[in-house]
Amino acid sequence: MIIDLHVHTSAYSPCSKLDPEEAVRAAKSLGLDGICFTEHGRVWPASELERLSARWDFPVFSGIEVETREGHMLVFGLEEDQPGLITAAELREKVDRAGGAVIYAHPFRGFLLFGFSDLRMTVREACRRPVFKLLHAVEAFSGKSTRNENNLALEVCKTLSIAGVGGSDSHSAGDLGRCVTFFDDRIRSTADLVDKLKKGECRGEYRK
Repeated sequence: MIIDLHVHTSAYSPCSKLDPEEAVRAAKSLGLDGICFTEHGRVWPASELERLSARWDFPVFSGIEVETREGHMLVFGLEEDQPGLITAAELREKVDRAGGAVIYAHPFRGFLLFGFSDLRMTVREACRRPVFKLLHAVEAFSGKSTRNENNLALEVCKTLSIAGVGGSDSHSAGDLGRCVTFFDDRIRSTADLVDKLKKGECRGEYRK
């Protein structure tokens, strides 16, 4: 099963130009098997997701992109808005209480601003960051990161034995599906999604 785990829509993310209906239509046309709406700090109402999924006969899941002091995190299984800035440790405590999962989104995207060679961060140095002990998975394939940034994230995943997933971080239809996550088993609910992320039974890839 192929799912884009990181999508923003105009319904709940002001920075996005992507209409939810357009997002689902585009995902189907690209041959994806599901899509995750991960709005900034906002949870999608379950009734709206169910209605959208039924209308298009297409699995639509919801998570949240949470801003922490250590970077942005994609959270699944947490059913409350997270509008403020918190630490990754605080977020992990909330997620554990809810039985959810945490993914580190685009962990090295700063290289886009500063230049990969200028930053000179090695895999060993990256692995020493305490935040990697608080995660269930890492977005090693991000549609909004450079190849070098994604390569470093992937090497960290391999070194620390953390699942490396993929998401487009799309804010428009043209970006959707650039990076995706493959699941061997069928994902029928957020609970299934959380379970596979925690078990590491998934892998990210470039798609589009």
